Amino acid sequence: MKVIYPVLFYEEKENAYSVFVPDLENITTCGETLEEAMYMAEDLIAGVILDKMEEGCKIPRSSKIEEVSFDTLENYLEIENWDYVSKFKTYIIVDINSFAEKWGKELVKKTVNIPKWVNTKAEEMKINFSKTLEEALLEKIYKD
Repeated sequence: MKVIYPVLFYEEKENAYSVFVPDLENITTCGETLEEAMYMAEDLIAGVILDKMEEGCKIPRSSKIEEVSFDTLENYLEIENWDYVSKFKTYIIVDINSFAEKWGKELVKKTVNIPKWVNTKAEEMKINFSKTLEEALLEKIYKD
């Protein structure tokens, strides 16, 4: 599944970009380069949409690019005399499936076998088995 949203970019004087997604409650991100800012916008949109899907919420509809306005955003943010170099708007397309594979939060049930004495001791210590297994797996996956 792919989603497309219009996004507003502001090139700042500090050689960075501020990014806003009006259809997603004006969520914002930034990047030091245009490439980074566009990637951050894609990542941000994917995160919001995945959260909404996992919560069973409706995905916000995308506006036409002509419907989003810099003036509306600036009024909403109550910014006067924003000192930027340039601004533009474009669509960002996001392949939700690829992000879901990488970052999805959907839980998967696994059955594991551990020695009884370890189980007893861990329960006495009130150790969260799921959290401990997740942490151990992440450490193993991302071990240098």
